[in-house]
Parts: sequence; structure tokens; C-alpha cells
Amino acid sequence: MAGGHAFIFPSEEAAALKVLVIEDNIFIALDLEGQLEEMGHDVVGIAATATKAIEMALKSVPDLAIVDLQLADGSRGQDAAFVLRAEMDIPSIIVSGSMHQVTDEERAAIRPLVMLSKPLLSGELGRAIETVKISDSPKDE
Repeated sequence: MAGGHAFIFPSEEAAALKVLVIEDNIFIALDLEGQLEEMGHDVVGIAATATKAIEMALKSVPDLAIVDLQLADGSRGQDAAFVLRAEMDIPSIIVSGSMHQVTDEERAAIRPLVMLSKPLLSGELGRAIETVKISDSPKDE
């Protein structure tokens, strides 16, 4: 897939990623941002709604999205994750306390890299990201 994201499991080193955080709880969003920045990643934005997440992704073209399922205006994180995956080939890590809200069909369409339940254990997000190496370099076909 030329120009897309290539995935290699597992990686020896996780490269610095541009990450979009999709989370409506500002305290959780800021905690995720801090964790990601401590890992050396660049948080390109925090979105509290699905619409805002899609707008931000179009502008910043992140390598990865960290997605909560229940968002501020009643919108659903899985809807944002689907658009990011289907239209922009941006993968996601789902981080939510509401995993039961994702249907098997949605999971198949979103193809999340991993699904983590809140509250996160210490280092859990870092370990999840370290298992994945995302590259924007074109792949030979």
C-alpha cells in the first residue's frame, strides 16, 4: 500500500509518532497526553467529539489515534475511529471503560491495534504502543 501505514509486530524500537487523543474527560486526556509525550511522541491534538476528531485528523494527519468510546456530545469514538481508518488509514488504540459498546462488526471495521480498559495500569499504554511500529514510508508492492 503505497504511502500508507505499514505495521510490523513487534518492533524493537517504537519510533516517535504523531498521536491524536480522542477523549472528552479533560483530566484523562491530559494524563494520556503527558504519558505520550514522556514516551517521546507528539500529541497533535485532543478532541472531545467525533466531529472534532475527524477535523483535527484531516489537518494534522496523525500516525495513531487514542480513542475513548463515549464522547462529550453523545457522539461515539468508534464512529471517529472508523472514519480515520477507512478514509485516512489512521489506526487506533481504543482506551475505554465501555468496551461492551463496540460490536463485533465495528471492531472488524475499525481494526484497532489494541483495546485497553480504563483505568489503565501503569505503563500499559506504553507497552501497547511499543508492540507496534508504524511507518509512513511506502511499501514495495
